[in-house]
Amino acid sequence: MIRFAPHHRPELEAIRRLYAAAPLRRPIQDPDRIRRMFDGANVIHSAWEGARLVGVLRGWTDGAYDGYVCDLAVHPDCQKAGIGAGLLALLPAEFPEVRWVLLSAPLARDYYAKVGWEALDNAWSLAREGDPMPSYEDFRTRFADLAARA
Repeated sequence: MIRFAPHHRPELEAIRRLYAAAPLRRPIQDPDRIRRMFDGANVIHSAWEGARLVGVLRGWTDGAYDGYVCDLAVHPDCQKAGIGAGLLALLPAEFPEVRWVLLSAPLARDYYAKVGWEALDNAWSLAREGDPMPSYEDFRTRFADLAARA
């Protein structure tokens, strides 16, 4: 049975394992950077199957107008069980005046339309310097051992 835990920040290693399994291409080789990512977020919700972290949502909002979903990760064993939709549903329930946006991973583009999000054509991005995004294949290969422990 899945349990949602609004405002619950999982332990760092559980987050790293979930990101590796999802695969959510984040800098999991740098635990301090993952910690800082969560330190800077003011919206963190998690989903649990017993003691196992199976989903996490990390984001920012001003609570009044704008919000950004930084990460939505669901363990592959639990996808299509409503975990992502359940985590996303916590946002408008808590912040009904906020318009939420996100940058979708290529593998998840179709998912967001299925759960009621609207695609935007007016977004812009400025790339990080010196931090190239690895391919999914490279990411999975590099972090297979960590993903296996999720």
